[in-house]
Amino acid sequence: MDIEPLKKYREKFFKYWFLAQDFLREFSRFIKSIGNVVFTLATLAYLGVLLLHIGFRFSDVFTSDFYKLYHYTFYVIYTAKYLEEFLNWRKRRIIGWIYEGSLFLLSTVVLFYSILVHIGQVQLEVGIPEFVVLIIASALLIVSEIYKLMSLLDNIKLSPSLLFALSFIVIIFCGAGLLKLPNAHVLPLTFLDALFTSASAVCVTGLIVVDTATEFTFFGQIVIMVLIQIGGLGIMAFTGFFGFIFTGTVSFKDRLMLKDIMSSDTLGGVFRLITKIILFTFLIEALGAAIIYFNVGPEIQHRFFFSVFHAVSAFCNAGFSTLSAGLASPELLGNYWVSLTIANLIILGGIGFPVLILMYAYLKNYAYKILNSSRKKKMPAAVLQQNIGVRIAVSTTIFLLVLGTVAYYLLENKGSLNAWSDIDKWVIAFFGSVSARTAGFNVVDISAWTYPTVFLMIFLMWVGGSPGSTSGGIKTTTFALALHTTYNFIRGRNSIHVGFRKIGNETIRRVLVTIVLSVITIFIGFVGVMLADPEKNPTYLLFECVSAYATVGLSIVNTALLSSTSKSIIIVIMFVGRVGPLALLTGIFKIHHMRYHKYPIQDLVIN
Repeated sequence: MDIEPLKKYREKFFKYWFLAQDFLREFSRFIKSIGNVVFTLATLAYLGVLLLHIGFRFSDVFTSDFYKLYHYTFYVIYTAKYLEEFLNWRKRRIIGWIYEGSLFLLSTVVLFYSILVHIGQVQLEVGIPEFVVLIIASALLIVSEIYKLMSLLDNIKLSPSLLFALSFIVIIFCGAGLLKLPNAHVLPLTFLDALFTSASAVCVTGLIVVDTATEFTFFGQIVIMVLIQIGGLGIMAFTGFFGFIFTGTVSFKDRLMLKDIMSSDTLGGVFRLITKIILFTFLIEALGAAIIYFNVGPEIQHRFFFSVFHAVSAFCNAGFSTLSAGLASPELLGNYWVSLTIANLIILGGIGFPVLILMYAYLKNYAYKILNSSRKKKMPAAVLQQNIGVRIAVSTTIFLLVLGTVAYYLLENKGSLNAWSDIDKWVIAFFGSVSARTAGFNVVDISAWTYPTVFLMIFLMWVGGSPGSTSGGIKTTTFALALHTTYNFIRGRNSIHVGFRKIGNETIRRVLVTIVLSVITIFIGFVGVMLADPEKNPTYLLFECVSAYATVGLSIVNTALLSSTSKSIIIVIMFVGRVGPLALLTGIFKIHHMRYHKYPIQDLVIN
């Protein structure tokens, strides 16, 4: 049998087969690129419709047109996303399949529901307006694609620290635009005041130029709460989290960038670290909101939102409140449960995520030991290494809390605390010591403080919270290492040892630079606001500048009464304090080449 014709037919078959594969591959790429463009345009259209709907006031006739637009944008977003998913099948982790599968089922149900309502004119009783369902479903689909921002960042030739700072600037201006929407505020709001409020929320400071309770609507307060949450954790953390959840894999450059931003020790654990941080944040805030909710009375309007807002504001060390007088309002006076809950949220948010993660690891190992003692099959327990940074942060935090509480009590016992009972005095002193560490809440009128108390609070604000937290200041670790360095130098020691570990010279240099830059930033800002508002008390202006730099939010001079120039200076100080002057300057002036030569050492006389 002649097999030559069979060989020719086989060759033609494989030729056309490979050509078809190449065509399908190119066609798939073309469709995916079109799908990405359509998805982006549909997302922009959705955001535009949503902003117009919730940000402006329209008649009922015109509002009904928005409902149709929600239907159309959802159809396009759904089709573009899952067409691209079908053509670009990706491997995922198990948790990614769970999230993506749940989202697909939910959005598909919403799709059929929308078709039945919009086309079939069938009204389904689900207890939620149909446009709200479409808004939520569209938002979930958009959030599932937010990881693509990381791929866009690969093309930007910027250092991680500078990229981190620019992300804050973008969020601040976006927040200012949202607060300027007519439905976000009650009275006329200038752009400077909107920008100041947005910067204060994103930088988790808490300084206000307009009353959050009366000048902003419910929508405006929601915007502020979201800005606080984003500012407390950072938009890069959210982007990396969703990228890890929905894709399971990210580029090596993204890992390096997030490792630098999140101060992680390893590349492999950076996304697990981000996941733990976000989950811990939401869990602690939910627990705090529940305690606040069950311990406030009916005199508090919108109890649920009040509880959630204050839990987020406290854990992120922001200091914003939906009450005009804050926690000093008559509705909350003497309510120790609320005050102590907020104080503990402030401590947990300011002590640093490394401490929370280590506490979780210890609790997990302790639970394993208890289970192992009652089971034949042993469960593995991790070997926990000594963490000097956590040890310094915890010990310094406890020291400053005790010092601040006792000093506050002694300084104000016969002053602003004179009319209170002994228990109230200690609670107020403890809360004041906690709040001064970058929180900004107050349970009494701080304008009654004496000057020694004002300078005590300036010192506590300047030190701030711990590294890897939502707080500001020079950080407890920096302060502790500066004291250690001073003590060792006086004793004639050439090296610093903490917990059987030697602290590197690079760390000591960063401590020195951090302290110097903080003093320079505060001094320049202080001189600027004194020139802009010469009639104000200089001590109170210094307090204001330190409060802004340390992202505290306490104010004696009343920020709303400052001039526009001073407000602009305070905005810059808040931003520099939140991002960190060291990270900001190294991101701008980073030197990309190394020097391989060394100069002779020369000792100088400095005293």
